[in-house]
Amino acid sequence: MKRSGTTQFIWACALWALGTAGCGNPEDTLDSGDGVTWGTSQAALTVYEQAALDTANNAAGCKSLGNFYWEIGNGSGLLYGLTKGSGVTATTVMPIASASKWLYVGAYVQSKGYANLTSDDKKRLNFTSGYIDENTTLCDAAGTTVSACYGPSFKDVTYRPLQNGRFFYNGGHMQKLALDDIGARKGTGLLSVMDWLNPLLGTTFPESDSDVAVAGGFSGSAAQYRVFLLKMINSQYALSSKLAVDSVPAWPGGPNVAYTPWSAAGEAYYGLGHWIEGETVGSSWTVTGHSSAGAFGFYPWVNAARTQYMVLARSRQLGSEEGEKSRACAQTVRKAYETGVAQP
Repeated sequence: MKRSGTTQFIWACALWALGTAGCGNPEDTLDSGDGVTWGTSQAALTVYEQAALDTANNAAGCKSLGNFYWEIGNGSGLLYGLTKGSGVTATTVMPIASASKWLYVGAYVQSKGYANLTSDDKKRLNFTSGYIDENTTLCDAAGTTVSACYGPSFKDVTYRPLQNGRFFYNGGHMQKLALDDIGARKGTGLLSVMDWLNPLLGTTFPESDSDVAVAGGFSGSAAQYRVFLLKMINSQYALSSKLAVDSVPAWPGGPNVAYTPWSAAGEAYYGLGHWIEGETVGSSWTVTGHSSAGAFGFYPWVNAARTQYMVLARSRQLGSEEGEKSRACAQTVRKAYETGVAQP
């Protein structure tokens, strides 16, 4: 960044009184307000914050997304966060779909230790195991167990030997892993999935019946996910230093790619439960960050150096490629924040 983190943190704290951002303990939640009316408060913004604000509100890739909340931070916590439109704040709980995957893998690796992962474990975490679910149900019937979610009444996961060793983006890989590890757990009540996950991650995600679908059934807010991202970039998880390992090609037409939803230009890889984003400079592809976009538009991200994080939180359940739309918007906003220049 082209300005000090201390300066940014001071500005963010100043904005707290304006209802637009928060500071303090990283695990505190904040409410950025249902809307923002800029008047004299605009004078408090740095050129970088103003560029990000203008981009989120006006950039072509962001205007069509409806209402959303977004925030940018570093290892010390939130630097700047804002609501676009109304109805979505940092504390709004929503279904996060495939953003669940990063949480589940973080908890699984934390529970086992990376050194103890088997080759089968890693294949189920980077989606090359051959275990594919045949149904897209959320397994949200009350009382459903992780084991039942795996079975024919819900996900109907099957092993496809011809897909073993090939990247096939699908929740069945993780559901198989969860079946063998926490199969008796339910979404709510005693011994729930969150009773297992939250202590491992130091998080406070809420219980829901659909949590038994570990690859896509969780709910949460930007503030709750922030805690996970902060611990990730501050090396508090076993997964923190392993974000780039055990990765496989995951872009359309890539080697051994059977199915991928990736639709952005260029290469992408899939690590342990998350996407590895990058860019080609000259003839070299370079990692730029790690993410786990959800199908409804929830997008968490950390940079390759693990010094910054970003969350864009929204939920549009009737659209298509909502995760990619959020990714594109978030990266445009981040570029504006980094450069101080609003993006088109």
